[in-house]
Amino acid sequence: MFSVRSRKIAEKTNDPFVVNDNDEKYEKKGVAYKETSWTATIQDQLRLTVLSFLGLYLRIMKLGFPAYITDIELETTKQVNWYMAGKFFIGKFPPLTGLVSTGLARLAGYYGSEELGYPGQPFVEFPVVALRRFSAILGASLVPLAYMTMRNMGHSRAAATLASALIIFENGIVTQSRYATPEIFVLFFSALATCSWTLMNKYTQESYGKLTTQAGFWQIISGISIGCAVSSKWTGMMVIPVIWVSILHGAWIKLCEKHNKIRMIVKNMFVSMLSTMLLPLCVYLAIFQFHFNLIPNAGDHDLLVSSRLKYSLQGNSLEPSQPNIAYGSQIVIRHENTVGGYLHSHRKRFTGGSTQQEVTLYPHVDINNIWTVHKNNQIWNSSQPIEFVRNLDQIRLEHFASTRKLHSHDHRPQMTNKKEHNEVTAYGDRLIQDSHDYWTLRIIGDDNLAEKNKNVTWKALNQRFRLTHVRGCALISHNAYFAPPNGENHQEVTCMAGAASHVSSWIVESSYHEQLEGMQTISYGDISTKQKFQEVHKLMAKYPSVVYDRLQTGSHSDGAANPKFYREENANKWFFQRASFRIWSELAGYSAHLVLNPIVQRLILSTMIAYFGFLGLNAFQLQRQIKLPSYLGWLHIIGMDTLINDFYTRSIVFLYSACVIHVMCLRFLPHHITTMPDILGSIYYGIGLSVAFLEACTSRLSSTFRRTVLYGLLLISIVKFSQLSHLSYGGEKWYRADCIKSDFDIDCIRFPPHEAELAEIVQNSGRTQNSTLLTIYVEMAGNTQQPFRYNQGQEAEADNHVAILKQQAYLKESQTATGTLRYHRVVPTVAMTPEDAAKWAKEVYDGAVNRKKTAEEAALKTEKGKKGSNAPRKKTKAKKSNVNGGPIMNLEKK
Repeated sequence: MFSVRSRKIAEKTNDPFVVNDNDEKYEKKGVAYKETSWTATIQDQLRLTVLSFLGLYLRIMKLGFPAYITDIELETTKQVNWYMAGKFFIGKFPPLTGLVSTGLARLAGYYGSEELGYPGQPFVEFPVVALRRFSAILGASLVPLAYMTMRNMGHSRAAATLASALIIFENGIVTQSRYATPEIFVLFFSALATCSWTLMNKYTQESYGKLTTQAGFWQIISGISIGCAVSSKWTGMMVIPVIWVSILHGAWIKLCEKHNKIRMIVKNMFVSMLSTMLLPLCVYLAIFQFHFNLIPNAGDHDLLVSSRLKYSLQGNSLEPSQPNIAYGSQIVIRHENTVGGYLHSHRKRFTGGSTQQEVTLYPHVDINNIWTVHKNNQIWNSSQPIEFVRNLDQIRLEHFASTRKLHSHDHRPQMTNKKEHNEVTAYGDRLIQDSHDYWTLRIIGDDNLAEKNKNVTWKALNQRFRLTHVRGCALISHNAYFAPPNGENHQEVTCMAGAASHVSSWIVESSYHEQLEGMQTISYGDISTKQKFQEVHKLMAKYPSVVYDRLQTGSHSDGAANPKFYREENANKWFFQRASFRIWSELAGYSAHLVLNPIVQRLILSTMIAYFGFLGLNAFQLQRQIKLPSYLGWLHIIGMDTLINDFYTRSIVFLYSACVIHVMCLRFLPHHITTMPDILGSIYYGIGLSVAFLEACTSRLSSTFRRTVLYGLLLISIVKFSQLSHLSYGGEKWYRADCIKSDFDIDCIRFPPHEAELAEIVQNSGRTQNSTLLTIYVEMAGNTQQPFRYNQGQEAEADNHVAILKQQAYLKESQTATGTLRYHRVVPTVAMTPEDAAKWAKEVYDGAVNRKKTAEEAALKTEKGKKGSNAPRKKTKAKKSNVNGGPIMNLEKK
């Protein structure tokens, strides 16, 4: 225990980590509640043990229910199977959750033998319960972490106990802790980072600002925890600004004290930067490196990555290509920045616009991906010498199978009907010379700028380029798809004016010229870890537009009958309103929804508003130099001056900023990585904020009244938790009237009516045959929704029918949607054989010859008619306008 002298020194220096003999009786403002006696340690340990076991019990109950995979667990289960097979994949979130889940599944005796493909699929061998159990342990660990964090910051045992208890009975945290998802990993590691940081501050301040071994250890643990939080999900990076608020606030306080050396403050800032930024980055990179080492083989996402990455995987091989491209070379062109694939044309024609032959992007190997390079004014033939294509040359690209040229004109594209876009088609034949087939080759240098040297030759594989049309637009492709059944999800190709390089960059993946057969061929070089890391992160950032799961269920219909569901989904709604997040539901009334405990939610909001009110009133008093009127004297009783002293200001500023940062940052993160469970971080810090505020406001009250307030609040939250616990566990039936009464944004029509309500429905409908018939839309595998009708009152039978329908839809889709075909929009069509291509080219040529012959006969008839006329007329050469109304076409055969 501290001596009297040390207590006076601590009070004089406003050190928040001062010792008190009895934290319930000592009411000196600005003094932390800290004890070093063995009895105090035992009390802390006893409370920690009881609270931890209670939290674990509430989270580990009924983990086997539901006995199927939920929508939020599907990504984790797929990653476990990919890891065990060593298949490369693009994750929806960073890999730590999948890595840990794979290790747990292996310990449980699972070896990747069961494929789980859709939400609601029953599991037989997959150890989902084991993964849920680990998540429950992580969720229960928040309880002791919250307790220790509050105690490390100098608050009383009563405050720490209340904070831990509110977390135990927070419905949203309990619900999220029961499923194998990355959000609970993020919440745990964020809480661990915060607790470690407060321990570091505690040991640093006890050593009068010196960084001791203990402080350094906890600082390292904090940095590692931040790295693990970010490695679980990108929302984990929000803990970084939370820690830095504490760093900057502490640095500012030290700067304002003359006895502190600026050099020492800067040194501590530098050490903090290393531990909270550089160390987490190293952890993040190390986890990704381990992730890459576990998935070296070709996988289901091969069509979604670049060719360089694809052919670096074991099991994939690329036929070497000739390095140089000459006139007459047959090339395959791949779009660089999308997963659409190769420049492609086929027998189909556009249904609108010019109705000419379609040009699209197609991801699969096909003879229709081949184009032959020609000069702008002649067709290459084998009698001509080799001439390499150079930068800024004007070329034509002839579709190998049809002999039609890559073409653009004034028509708007079928999908992107905007003025800066023009349609791109395959047009013409060997006998047509059309300047709208002319494209200028513009090679892109290593600096991502257009190459100006005209002597640079066109090369395959390792050189990017753009094709600029004679009209000034550039050949591009983007994430617009021609919908099936006619479009088969091919990606649109257009000619865009002012196109940026990320949509207009192309590479030649394969090149062949019969006169260059003796040249040494090339392949893609080895991809570096840095390049692989960068590409994977670009794809993860665009995950919804990149990864297309053919077995994915349809879009959420929850809220189809509830207009409130259509409000904008954002963090403000989740934090300030009575929002819900559906995890699973059954027609019989059993469901699990993530909802926040209303008592906890309102307590946090009230605290945030009240604290600002106190600060504003205090600033007004100081500015006007006035005292509070008598009718506001109660503010002194509840400790208004206590609230704004150094000790409580330090705690409240840290927790308040943490809560606000989590709410605000969620609005700026990509929409596809944020869901309602991400708001639980702000609830965690908000609980600490509320408890610190209550402790300050009750510090001058009697211990009896103080305990009554604190534990009365806890009792109310427990009652509210029990009332909503059926939404956390899903084991209790909920009726439609209960749902409507709750005022949550839940589609209440999907819950069964009470018997009395059902009888009233029948009576009001006139007792017709279909009086209780209800139609809902069921999400099916294949990204579709199917209407389903059932009689109200027979929900259990309806659930069985829905399960059978889902299984049948999954089995039907899974027969074709396997491997790489499952995760790309485009289903491969029957490949055209060389014989079919030659036949098609002959059809096009014969059509051209017949057209020329018809034109010549018409011209000859016109000429004879002119000669038979009495009036002499000047002879003119017969010409015909282009079908597009553009340049004149040359009908002479080359």
